Order: sequence, then C-alpha cells, then structure tokens
Amino acid sequence: DVRLDVYAILGRRIASLADGPFAAGNHRVIWDGRDKDGAEVASGIYFYRLESDKFTKTRKMLLLK
Repeated sequence: DVRLDVYAILGRRIASLADGPFAAGNHRVIWDGRDKDGAEVASGIYFYRLESDKFTKTRKMLLLK
C-alpha cells in the first residue's frame, strides 16, 4: 500500500493524491492544485509525502499559477 499526501508549509494536510495498492515500478500522479474540498489553493511552497510499509520520503515543491 502507498499513500501520497500534500501538506501546506505549516503542516496541514491539503490533499490525498493516492491511498492504496500500487504495483512495483514507476507511476505518475498529477495534482491539480486543489485541496480535499475541491477549492483552489494559493501559489506557494508545499510538501508532498510518500509513505509505504518500509519507506517514507518528504519533498518540497513549488506551486505556481
């Protein structure tokens, strides 16, 4: 199982982009810049966090409109 979430700079979870089983290999997920309620978020710095059973990685990203 894999979980991919987007967080605001202050740590609030904005959106969950993936949550479930994925086969091994490369995958692509596109975030449309909306929060979990469907509202557009502001331009700025966000973090995404990829988690699986034995792996966690957090990276910074910049959303520009």
